[in-house]
Amino acid sequence: MRIHDFILGLLTVLLGTITVWLSKDFPSLPRQDYGAGTFPTLVAVLLIAMGLILCLRGWIQKGPLIVWQDAIPIGHVLFCIMAVVVAVAGYILLAPTLGFPIVSLIMLTVLIGVFTKGRWWLAISVAAVATLIIWLTFAELLLVPLSLGILEEVIY
Repeated sequence: MRIHDFILGLLTVLLGTITVWLSKDFPSLPRQDYGAGTFPTLVAVLLIAMGLILCLRGWIQKGPLIVWQDAIPIGHVLFCIMAVVVAVAGYILLAPTLGFPIVSLIMLTVLIGVFTKGRWWLAISVAAVATLIIWLTFAELLLVPLSLGILEEVIY
């Protein structure tokens, strides 16, 4: 099934709006300009912006709102769900020892590589950039420590 970009954009805007509304009452942190609701609000604003862009793209495209396509084999669906569950469980188990950068890079590379049917250069590139952006966002911008694991002895 293919859902029109306009409908997906509206749903994205709705999700962002709900997130802003729910995160507005989060408590602030002592002696800081931002609080617990800062990150969810930032993500929600980005969701709203991207949803509006998607709505505009859908408005320009025109076409049917829903198009039925060939069925996806249930085995493939279950494989994808299990791959994500195993990746999350692997992250929980391995991140304290190996550290966020190593586990994230490996996990994202494998998931993206498998889901893109073997486009490993794309997988490695996207995983490296995503890991770096997530690290910089949390560790440097939001000052949320992410486990370095075995890299802690190398870096420090």
